[in-house]
This record gives sequence, structure tokens and C-alpha cells, in this order.
Amino acid sequence: MTPKRGVFIGQRKDRMGARLLMMLTCIRLAEDFDADYRVNWFPPGADAPELDNPEELFDPEWIKSQFLDQKTHDRLAKDALPVWSFLGDATPDRLMAHLAAGRSVLVEEGFEVLAFPWEDIEAIRPRYREFIHRIGFTLHIRHIMGLADARLSGQGVSAYHIRRGDILNALPWKHTTWPAKVEPEELYDMHLSKRLDRPAIMFSDQPELIARFQKRYPNLMQMSDIANLSGMTRAQRDFLELYAMSRAEQVIAPFISAFSMAAARISGQQRLVFRDVLTEAELDEANENVIRRVAQGPETFLNPSEAAHVYAKAAQYLCAQDRCQEAYDLGQPILDAGADNAFLPLLQALNAFYLGKWKESEQLARDGLENPHLWPEDHAVLTALRGAILGTRKKRWAAGCHFAKAFWAKPLRPDVVVLGSRMLYRDQLPVRLFPPVDWSLQRRLRQRRFPPFNNLYLVQHKVIVRAPCNFDMILLDWSDLSLDQRARRLQDSGPRLQALWAGLTAIDDVPEQDPAVESLSSLLQWRMGEVAVEAAIDAARDVVLRCPDNPLYHKRLAELYADAGDRRQARLTMAEALACDPDSAFLVFAMGQLLVRIGAEEQAEAQILHAAELDDITAAIQGAAGQICLKRGEKQRAQVFLQRAKALCPTYKRFSNQLKRAEG
Repeated sequence: MTPKRGVFIGQRKDRMGARLLMMLTCIRLAEDFDADYRVNWFPPGADAPELDNPEELFDPEWIKSQFLDQKTHDRLAKDALPVWSFLGDATPDRLMAHLAAGRSVLVEEGFEVLAFPWEDIEAIRPRYREFIHRIGFTLHIRHIMGLADARLSGQGVSAYHIRRGDILNALPWKHTTWPAKVEPEELYDMHLSKRLDRPAIMFSDQPELIARFQKRYPNLMQMSDIANLSGMTRAQRDFLELYAMSRAEQVIAPFISAFSMAAARISGQQRLVFRDVLTEAELDEANENVIRRVAQGPETFLNPSEAAHVYAKAAQYLCAQDRCQEAYDLGQPILDAGADNAFLPLLQALNAFYLGKWKESEQLARDGLENPHLWPEDHAVLTALRGAILGTRKKRWAAGCHFAKAFWAKPLRPDVVVLGSRMLYRDQLPVRLFPPVDWSLQRRLRQRRFPPFNNLYLVQHKVIVRAPCNFDMILLDWSDLSLDQRARRLQDSGPRLQALWAGLTAIDDVPEQDPAVESLSSLLQWRMGEVAVEAAIDAARDVVLRCPDNPLYHKRLAELYADAGDRRQARLTMAEALACDPDSAFLVFAMGQLLVRIGAEEQAEAQILHAAELDDITAAIQGAAGQICLKRGEKQRAQVFLQRAKALCPTYKRFSNQLKRAEG
């Protein structure tokens, strides 16, 4: 009996735009590969409560025919493969055979137009505009879609999206900056003024902004000019605004906006950002206009929070032009107006840092760190900044303590890397505060500068002249000390390992025969899969023979033995590492981690608890000890370790949660 042909199963856990694009992708795949598609609208872990009632959008008969119930989903998904597993194929043969055998394909892609290597994505992209009409919306929704088509399609309309809403007014979003989401009004003004004779429509989650623009541009449309959505649910309003935006000739929006990105994909075109539609001169003029408005005072904004978010953009632009005094002067009135955004003291501390106002910068940093709303990333940046200030003030031990806390919390955060590089280049980091590291090599092992105005508060040339260090060299050996999950996945990240290798091979003032270079080189080659573990062990053993007093080289060799499955030799070699520095909490902890790996749980726990008694600066060590005590039911002892861990990294929620259990 010939099996029934497999289907494409679309599912997304998130919100409207991504789910619609997933459905359009399924429609496209079903058409091109002679199959049907189904939608799993309620996947486990879905986090969009406004979409809990799909009948608000879709016709009941269409839901019945296209939506999967749990039983059918489980049956179809049992032998399904994700669509991305076919993206490396050179031909459609394997995909076609999979479908022909009655097996299904899971489609969770929701923001990009999906194309296989054998397809032309530019031929596929425009088709998405019509696919939206194959979805079974209700008659009322279809009616308003028709109104939007009649008013906007083919009229040369520019659609603008301004993202504000919860960023300005809601917890926790208002307390960190959103440089890729918040674009100042002046950029929209600049583009609108170039197209006064062309129709335009604006969408925003902050209605006051649209009203403000319509005073300046009376012909500017908004959704209410097409249809009255006041009596509709949030899901209905979101979809209809998104659909209306997709009917425009061009969609202009912030760099990261799921809403406008989805609209552009549905329209069959690419979403545009301001760098696409304005010249460099126009961007500069718009930025100067932003600065002039900020200088007029916070009352020219919707509220102090909006003033703070727009100021964040203006301040970085000013500091990049070495106009730090202007940035400093513009920040204080916003603070005085009552803006309580947790990131604002961070920005002002940076301004004072650039200007050499060390005491003021440190006080701002100290006060900022007391704010309970500070985001984890911002807490790490402010902690590292305080370390850099203390280093400049010759308080080397305190500087190192602050950088250690920042680094182990967020070692990949660009600001932390740049500030840490400055401190390392200036010899402001006490070695004893850190695990064994080849510091001389670390100074030389660098990476490219980070892109400005992205996820970076700092203006790099104001902090360091040289390129920043690649601190992945530290994480290659000590990732267990990091609280950041992405940092801990270094050994599985090909691009990060390759970047380390590129940095190592670029060093031209250290001979290849140097033990530090040979040790790191052999370890990297093994991690990248370029040499067998036996060859890496031989190289590491040779380095240990030449440098018998260096605990790092013993540790690396021990872990290579563990990789090779030689538990006995791994344990003996880690003991050699520990013998080099018996009181090092880091080496004792490393021994504990190795014992966990080879299955000696009881001895491992003893080592980790001993490491925590020796240590007072590393949250991961304190947290691991607290977790062991919790598991044993030793709640009072657990509280001691977990309180230390929380004090070292107050934004790490796991410690807070474990502490509640210990206190309960």
C-alpha cells in the first residue's frame, strides 16, 4: 500500500508576525513540493496569550481543515524532520523522497523567506504578497483587508513604523536601551520631507507620536483613516495593521522590529532602515536636529523616559565626535526631570569617565549599581566601568575584583571586553584574582573592533587605542566559571574557535616554539577537529615537560586525557596542576569539575566545597557549593554560599531562586 504523502507542519511559539510568516512559508512549500500543510497553532511553551483564540482571525471551517489537534500532531511529528535539515542539500531529491514516504516536515522558520540551495530566493520573495490571501480569514477581517488594499496597494505609499510603547512605559523594558528599536523622530522627519508629494502612512504603538507627526504632515495617514479598529481585539488590530503596512510600496522602520519585518516579508520585499533611504549628509543633519531637541529639555518629549531613550542615541553620536562635554551637559537635565530609567546613570558615568571626572564617574557607577531594575547586561557593564575607574585611580585590587565580577557574569558583552582590555593593557588586573592564564599571550591575542552603535555603550577609541583582546582564550580553559550560557558553549562554536585561531596566527612577536603558543595551538586544533586527541596529548605533554611548574598546562593535559577516556591519567595530571598551587580556589574547583566528569561524585563535591571556602570573588564557585548543600539538605550552609553568590552577581536569578529554597 502506498503511504499517504507527508505534509508540512508549521508551528511558532511567539507572536503574530512570526506565525503568519511561518504559515506563508508552509503555503509556499506545499505548492512547490506537491504536498499539503497543517498548522500547530498551540505548540508547547507558546508565549502569546493574545493569540489564544484563533477564531478571532480565522474562519471556523478553515481552522477545522488546517489546524492540527494534539493527537494528529503527535502522530505526524513522530517521524518528521525539521525543514532546516534539508537546507544543506544540493538537490530536492531527499526532501521529495521523505514526503513520498509519508513523513512530514516541521517548519518553524518565521522571519526570513525560506529557500533551498537549488532555488532562487528572489523569485520566491514576491510570491509571498499573494500567499496571504490563501489563509482563511473571517469575512470581517477580509473586508478590512480589502479596504487596506484599495487605499494603499499600487499607490507608491511609504509606510513608517515607530517603536516605543512598552520600551518607554513598561517594566522591565524601560530600564535598558534599545538602540536597534528606538529611532528618533528626526530621522522620520528627514525622509518624510523628501517625499511631500507622495502618500505615506505611519504605524506606532505610541498614538501620541502619530498625532504629533500629523500636525506637521496633514496628509500623513494612519490606520484609522482606513478602518475603525476600536472595537477589535488585540490580535485583530495587530494583524490588520501589519497587513496594511505590507500593502505599502516600501516599509521603513527601526533596524530590529519583528512587526515591520513581518509586514515587509508578507509584502514580498525587504524592509528598509534609515541608512538605506537617507544619505550620510542627511543622517548627520537629522542627528544634529536630535541633539538640538534634546538641548531644549525633557519637556519636548512625551515623558522623561522618552527623553532618556532618545538621549542615549544622541550621547553616543556626540561622544563618537569627541563632543563628550555636550553629552554630559545634556544628560543632567533629564536626570533632574525625574527620568528613572536604570541605564541613565550608566550613560552619565561613561560621560564623566571620558572627561576624566574619576570621582564623579565612580559615584555615578556606585549609585547606578544600587538600582534593582538594572538589567544583567547593564549591571555587568557598570561593574566593569567601575573597575576601570578604580584602575585609573591606582586602586588595583578593587579594580580587579570589579572586573572579575563583570567578566564572569557577561564575558561576551562588548563593553566588558573593551574595558577589560584597557585594564589588561594598563596592568590594572591583579593576576591572583583570576585563574591561571597565559597573560602575556592574552595581551597579544586580539579580535576585530566591535561595530559601533550596535550593542555597545562605549565609544571604543575613547577607551583603548589597540584592538580589544579576545577573552575567549580565557573561556577556553575556564568557561565553567562563567554564568553566561552562551559563553559556556565556546567549545561547540566553530566561528568563535576559528576567531581564536585567527588571532593566534596573527601574533608576529612571539615565536611558534613558545610554550604558550604551542599549548594553545594544539588545544585549539583539537577543539576544531583538525588533529586527533592523541596528537594534542603528545603536544601538551611536551609543553608540560618544558614548563613543569605551570598549572595551566597540566590542567589542559588532564582535560585532554579525559577527552581521550583515560580517567586515571586525567585525575593524576589534574593533581599535578593542583600541586603547583594548592591554595588556588580555581584549581581546586577545576579538580572538582574533572571528578564530576569522570563520575567520582562524592570526591568532586568535597573539592567544590573546599574551593568555595578558599574563594570569595567567584559567583559560579559559591553557587555550585550552595547547590551541593541544597541537594544534601544542608539548608543553613547552603544559605551562606548562595548569599555570597547573590552578592557577587545580584542579577543572576538562579541564585535568588535557590536562596528562596534554602530559606524555605
